[in-house]
Amino acid sequence: MTSLKYHWKPKAYLKLLILFLLGLPQILIAQSTLQSFLDSAMINNPEANSIHSQIQSYQYDNQMIEAVLRSPKAYVSSELLVAPYFNNDGKLVDTNPSDQAIGYDIGITNGGLYSFLFNLELPVLKGKQVTHLQEQNQVEIDKLKTRLSLIENELKRSIGGQYFDVLALQATVESNKENNSILNEEFNLIKILTTKGLYRFSEYRLLELELKSDSVDLKASVTELELAVRQLKVACGIRSREISKLEDPLMVASELLNKPTLFIQSFTNDSMTTIAQRKVFNDRYLPQMTVFANSGLNSNSIPYIQKHFGISAGVQFTYNLFDGRQRKINEDLLMLQLNEATVQKGLKVNEVKTQADTYLKNIEKLKAELQKEKQIQSEYKELFTLYQDEVRRAQISMIELIALLKKRSSINLGVTLKEISINKLINEYNYWNR
Repeated sequence: MTSLKYHWKPKAYLKLLILFLLGLPQILIAQSTLQSFLDSAMINNPEANSIHSQIQSYQYDNQMIEAVLRSPKAYVSSELLVAPYFNNDGKLVDTNPSDQAIGYDIGITNGGLYSFLFNLELPVLKGKQVTHLQEQNQVEIDKLKTRLSLIENELKRSIGGQYFDVLALQATVESNKENNSILNEEFNLIKILTTKGLYRFSEYRLLELELKSDSVDLKASVTELELAVRQLKVACGIRSREISKLEDPLMVASELLNKPTLFIQSFTNDSMTTIAQRKVFNDRYLPQMTVFANSGLNSNSIPYIQKHFGISAGVQFTYNLFDGRQRKINEDLLMLQLNEATVQKGLKVNEVKTQADTYLKNIEKLKAELQKEKQIQSEYKELFTLYQDEVRRAQISMIELIALLKKRSSINLGVTLKEISINKLINEYNYWNR
């Protein structure tokens, strides 16, 4: 038999293999959860952050409505009007100019205006207008909150799908690592049996090449996993470059809803917006009243200005009688918008229910397939135990052993990937069943 000392150099190879496995990134050490990625994605979502600011701005706007329409207004005002006369016997300012004087008609200017007043205004009959404007703002806030829920739901779908894709790559790395470990054990056993003449050197070399090939596959799968994890972190706005092991989340399909709520909420909000706009528009047809008062100096004569301090009060009242049928035109337009929202709402309900039903059926189908694959997996586990005994007795060829190991690895990985696929489908189903 050919000497092994001449052809085989396992120590150097095994040393490199061990160093490679020890040098793997922290894929199998640190851990992350789906929820942590979802939280980061929501926190770092630009639109979600903008919506929070917009909601706060509407809350300030409600305060402004109260301040403008209900609060009393107090202010000071001052006016100075000088209307000089020329050719008026030297009297530049006069309340009774001569017929020869040149200047504005005294009936227009009364000689001038000198005022310094403290003014007070009190809006009344503004209750409905304030309520309707604030209701309109509340509808806008509800629309923004609905949009936030939709963004969160979209992130659960997109980030969740990407997360499960990474889990599939992670499962592939685990499978390759396990297969590499088993091959290494068999390799050491075959080495001993080959030195005893129970196996041909060519079979030993075949297993050695298979081990090298599997090591290359392992390294490639690790590289692919690293890239996928980094892409997932980028999508979530996470700057850390650490490669961590992802936990397999427990996904539970939500109970099938008779009628979706989240997806149709935006159409409900559109209808509420139209109703609120109608109320605000119709407020212009309510009586408008303002009570006002002022006190101070108000004079058009300088010589007697000290006597012209006083007080006044009044009421301003307006009521819209005719505006060219604007109210009727606006009502027709709003009814058109309401009808459109109702139609779109019905179409969306049909789409959502169809999608949810489709994913639910696919989930049940994959679960049935998974049970069959698990049964085959159990049988291959028993068969592998038999093969290990036959290897020790040199009753099986390396080609058969390698074929079995590949088939067993493929089945084990297939079961894991099927479970991940089911979870991914549940994630999609939960997206639509909202």
